Amino acid sequence: MVQVPPAPVTPVIVKIVGAPTEEVGVVDILIGGLGLTALLLLGAALLGVVVGALFIGYKRWRPGNSLNGQEASAMGLQLGSPPPDRSR
Repeated sequence: MVQVPPAPVTPVIVKIVGAPTEEVGVVDILIGGLGLTALLLLGAALLGVVVGALFIGYKRWRPGNSLNGQEASAMGLQLGSPPPDRSR
């Protein structure tokens, strides 16, 4: 008995493709860029307010320094109300 060689097997490749993605237009990119810019601006403003509040709080917590004339041996600028008019 003569055996016949089996026929060559060719594999079948099946590629499963997902749902199509929606297109990204110029308007979508501009809106995304404006949103990111607004977010960065808001973050910078918030950081500025926090740092400014820290500086003011530090200044009020420790007012006795040589820059604002509140040492015992220094004289302040006395920028309060003007002296009364004594020319009368």
